[in-house]
Amino acid sequence: MPYKKLLQPKLFLLLLSTLFLSFLIYSFYPQNTLSEEEAELLFAHEVYPILQEKCFACHGDENHKLEGNFDIRTLASALKGGESGQAALKPGDAEGSLIYKAVTWMNSELEMPPKENDRLNENQIALLRSWIEAGAPWPEAERRTFLVENTEWNYSDGIKVKTSKALSPSWQNRRYKAEDLWAFQPIQVVEIPEDYLSENTNPIDAFINRKLAENDLEAAPSADKLTLIRRLSFDLSGLPPTPEEVQAFLHDTSPDAYVKLVERLLASPRYGEHWARHWLDVVRYADTDGYSNDFERPNAWRYRDYVIRSFNQDKPYDQFIMEQVAGDELDADDPEMLVAVGYLRMGPWEHTAMSVAAETRQLFLDDATNSIGETFLSLPLRCASCHDHKFDPIPTRDYYRIQASLAPVQFAERHAPYLPEENQEGFEEGRARLKQLIKEAKDEQQKILNKEEEAAKRWMQQKGLKYLSPKERRKLPEDQQPPRFYGLSNQELGYQKVLNKRLQVINHQLGRYEPLAYSVYNGPVIENPHSGRKMQMPAEVGDTIQSTFILGGGSVYAQQEEVTPGVLSAISTFTEEAESPLPDAIPQVKNGRRLALARWLASPENPLTTRSIVNRIWQYHFGKGIAGTANNFGVMGKKPTHPELLDWLTTYFIDHGWSIKNLHRLIVTSEAYRRSGIHPEFEAVSNQDPDNLLLSYFSPRRLRAEELRDAMLQISGELNTTMGGLPVKPEINREVALQPRHIMGSIAPAYQPSPTPEERNRRSIYTYHYRGMPSPMLEVFNQPNPDISCEGRIASTVTPQVFTLFNSRNSHSRALAMAWRLEEEATTLEQKIERGIALAWNRDAQPQEVVSSEKYIQQMISYHEENTPIARSYPVKVERTMFEEMTGEEFSYTERLDVYQNYQPDAQATEVPPETRALADFCLVLFNTNEFIYVY
Repeated sequence: MPYKKLLQPKLFLLLLSTLFLSFLIYSFYPQNTLSEEEAELLFAHEVYPILQEKCFACHGDENHKLEGNFDIRTLASALKGGESGQAALKPGDAEGSLIYKAVTWMNSELEMPPKENDRLNENQIALLRSWIEAGAPWPEAERRTFLVENTEWNYSDGIKVKTSKALSPSWQNRRYKAEDLWAFQPIQVVEIPEDYLSENTNPIDAFINRKLAENDLEAAPSADKLTLIRRLSFDLSGLPPTPEEVQAFLHDTSPDAYVKLVERLLASPRYGEHWARHWLDVVRYADTDGYSNDFERPNAWRYRDYVIRSFNQDKPYDQFIMEQVAGDELDADDPEMLVAVGYLRMGPWEHTAMSVAAETRQLFLDDATNSIGETFLSLPLRCASCHDHKFDPIPTRDYYRIQASLAPVQFAERHAPYLPEENQEGFEEGRARLKQLIKEAKDEQQKILNKEEEAAKRWMQQKGLKYLSPKERRKLPEDQQPPRFYGLSNQELGYQKVLNKRLQVINHQLGRYEPLAYSVYNGPVIENPHSGRKMQMPAEVGDTIQSTFILGGGSVYAQQEEVTPGVLSAISTFTEEAESPLPDAIPQVKNGRRLALARWLASPENPLTTRSIVNRIWQYHFGKGIAGTANNFGVMGKKPTHPELLDWLTTYFIDHGWSIKNLHRLIVTSEAYRRSGIHPEFEAVSNQDPDNLLLSYFSPRRLRAEELRDAMLQISGELNTTMGGLPVKPEINREVALQPRHIMGSIAPAYQPSPTPEERNRRSIYTYHYRGMPSPMLEVFNQPNPDISCEGRIASTVTPQVFTLFNSRNSHSRALAMAWRLEEEATTLEQKIERGIALAWNRDAQPQEVVSSEKYIQQMISYHEENTPIARSYPVKVERTMFEEMTGEEFSYTERLDVYQNYQPDAQATEVPPETRALADFCLVLFNTNEFIYVY
């Protein structure tokens, strides 16, 4: 604002009144609004780290002389002050405290820190002031919680902990509430509430009903059999029951009819496909690398199939952990183990010629460390890579000790013969197709090379030089060699680079037909990892292992203290024994570090691991976990609503052989799971328990993205239940499929669907999962981003979902296929309607529904008799335009879409009469009802 305007009387008075009002507010509004507990937390999490960072170098280093004889490491020394004899801290009086005066530079003789670049910022100063005004609470030793190894016992707020005489200063003032550290404490031996346990009561219900009684809530009645079979079928198999299965269950009046249904679904191979999807969400499975190149992972599908097999076999969960973290160390000769350890490589990854190898390496180590925390411990660890965790009892040292267990890990596509149960269908056809594409690209490339060579020959003739082959010319002086790319147009120069990249991509894709495992091995650091393609295990592997250092700020260029392999010290803190049954240290050897870490993770004494998986299984059945944040059991996560039930279930899980299927049986046979989704006193219950945390009724849920697609395929009669093998590519929106996708220096080949309906219509878990190009249909229904671990699917409700279900090509194709099915399985229009409702809604049609549907179909027949559909066409090529990176000029080329040359499309509306198209419209309506897309 110009100064002349500022001095105008009206503006000056307005400014003056504003300043006076601010002064009044500051003077009379209470400044200290922090409780004692809040002030202590402010000190522990904010103020003390500031003092440590800004002051300890001069006033808290035991190894050097204290400047001004002032020690700021304890409350007593801060109150005492230094050589001036004045107290440095006056609790409740920031303005009178020398510390505050020093950091604000209020006194020209006392400016701290002395270097201007090190000064506290405004936010840090405000935090310091708030703490002092709140009375400068400084928790003393008897109230501290030390979470480190080695030493005697101490008590803090009722938590029994170990303390050490040699702690880093950052841990000497940490305080935690017992309830915040619930997940770190040993699993409690819990008695089933006898008052709520009858002869036929599932133990789960005793805990649930007790909590309902304590809150004066009544439970909803049991759901009817029709609701239960649909609920259970989707929960255990991810697919709806068939009309025949529904009728069989409804007519089974035996006492164990429901139990038999549970056993049938658990024994179905569809179970493993469905529950593997949950696990793949957590570990971030994808078939590509992500980032700028998004290169294919040709053999990643074998890990996907390993997970499916593991669930179907009911592999004990502790063994499942061991195999994924250290399968190659368990048995390097077992192909299954080499495939399993691909878990460590599931995150996004990229290394290019422009990457710094040390940084890329550290990105992987950080990613894998955090993934182990979230996946198995339900504890994000990434925060501790830069500093001691501000909320959870995870010092930076622990983070890097866990990371040291991964120090020997190197990438490799390792030879692993196919197992008899692994699907190798389509290998020969796929290999032949890629080889044909390679031949075509090389032929195109050769045309350009021939032209370049003809130009080089003319250049040498013009110079009076004897013609030499390209290989021979390399020995000539530079002025006797034709310029690079001589004779090529901008168009040819750009197209040549496109062909080079295409050949690189296709040659890499050939690896999908080789018996390789997307895996790891133990060895020395690779200084120059490949830019993106097949990582081969060297013939000889040395013993030199990368050292692990605590990294200041998480930077690979700020190495501090070296650490040895270890685990979370907080867990052993809570054990009663003098020596923890869980090892704090891991052998510092090349082969065996990960195995020791895996054994620690899979120990029945590890309360984080065991609670984590039990909570996840519960969450997928009820929509929310007993602890509401399945990936975060830390201070900032949600506390368990039924902690005793969680510990009882965890003990049950361990005692029953770590069997996930046993846990399913227990959960789905409980009254809590079988309750109706409609509560007779719904309004009162909603007011008291709006999120249904107490489970007085069953919370309905929408079908997840894959369930929705798979259910439509099953109902239409198109679902191909072939298991395993190479990922398939369904049809997707053409504008997405043909959009140019960047790949380093070029454009990636266009997305082309699998050539036959049988291939395209397999279950969604077998579809190709791009990181850089998610399926539009699955994405709009909240399929998660595979770059981040997904602890649980969200279910948003947005307008594009309506368009996708009602207008998309996928929906119309499924509806037309379903209409064909109805015509094959029923004779009269009434029968077709009844069959359609039975397939989609899993119940009998009501008379009025039949009447309304008949009327609608007749109206649509009249419409289709007057309107002819347009035949669907498929492109056989696409024109691409790019800018040549060396000249900056535009060039174009044609990409041939070879799959569409002999493509077998889905059912076409032009191939059927108006009656079938009208029936398809009826089927489309069924797909768009809540009764189809929700589980109640």
